[in-house]
This record gives sequence, C-alpha cells and structure tokens, in this order.
Amino acid sequence: MNSASAVRPAHRSWLIVAAQTVVFLQLLAIAYLLTSAWVTAAVAAGVAVAVLAVRVLSRASRKVDEIFEEELRRQ
Repeated sequence: MNSASAVRPAHRSWLIVAAQTVVFLQLLAIAYLLTSAWVTAAVAAGVAVAVLAVRVLSRASRKVDEIFEEELRRQ
C-alpha cells in the first residue's frame, strides 16, 4: 500500500455522487432536447458501458499493481 491509497477515504462523499448524478442527468436532458428518446437511451447505455469499463479496468490495474508489488518483495 502506498501513501496515496492510504490517504483516500474508503467511500466517496455524498456530495461527489450528487454532483456526478446531476451532470449525468443534464447530459441526458441535452441529448433528449437535441435528438429523440431513442438516441437518449443509446447515450445513457453508452455512458453506462463506459463507466463500467473504467471501473473494471481500474480494479484490474490495482490488482496487477498488488501482484507486481508482492512478487517484487519476494525477490
């Protein structure tokens, strides 16, 4: 564990989650106003897939870092 991960809180602040929710809903509102409901649904699905991919890749990156750190300590 490095010092950066030790400083981060275990959970995110409710303020950050609320702000991200507002931004996401505004993005969908803009997409709906400029296009149609189907395009808005596609944008929402695309954003959901992107968020999921970022979370999965971040988790995998942390796991790889842990494995490398553990293996380097053994040598």
